[in-house]
Amino acid sequence: MTLQLYFAPGSSSLAPLVALEEIDLPYGTHRLDLAAGDQRRSEYLKVNPRGRVPTLVVDGQPVTEVLAILTYLAHRYPHSELLPLADPLKLAKAYEVMAWFASTVHVAFAQIARPERYADDEAVKAALATPGEARFARTLTDIERLAQGPGPWLLGESFSAVDAYALVIWRWAERRQIDTANYPAWSAKAARAFARPSVVRALRKEAAPVIA
Repeated sequence: MTLQLYFAPGSSSLAPLVALEEIDLPYGTHRLDLAAGDQRRSEYLKVNPRGRVPTLVVDGQPVTEVLAILTYLAHRYPHSELLPLADPLKLAKAYEVMAWFASTVHVAFAQIARPERYADDEAVKAALATPGEARFARTLTDIERLAQGPGPWLLGESFSAVDAYALVIWRWAERRQIDTANYPAWSAKAARAFARPSVVRALRKEAAPVIA
């Protein structure tokens, strides 16, 4: 089986990159520069016609969307314990949180960072930013509430795909220059995650220069 991940630095593709490092199996990477428009080039649109990242190609078959990729990896490689597969209630909670990340948190951030997804008119794009900032800030308060739960990780005692996905949002908060000290419980769990070897390797791979 061959695994190839198309990713872009600073995007939500960090979550599957961390997951692949957790699995600790060989995989290939293809780095896209979103600012340069790599996601809109014909070569990539053949892989993912929606022109978004990430995309995981499994033996030639593309899987898109963070939640779908993390789900595939967790079920295909259960030894990684990316999701609590043996406990239906805990598994439902994991999907609840990640679906909310995708449907609400990501949308709020995109309203600020990617207004072209919602409007073509420049005045409308600018008008989207203020409510987007407020919505994004509210989601961080909700994540802080989640992080106040017991255990060293967001779902309790075990590192999971939820922790990997939450790191994406943490970096978005930093990009918006939000004072993360206002979220002490999440700060502690994020710091623990960033120190994890799989995350260190993923960040190193993300930052590695492209070799022509």
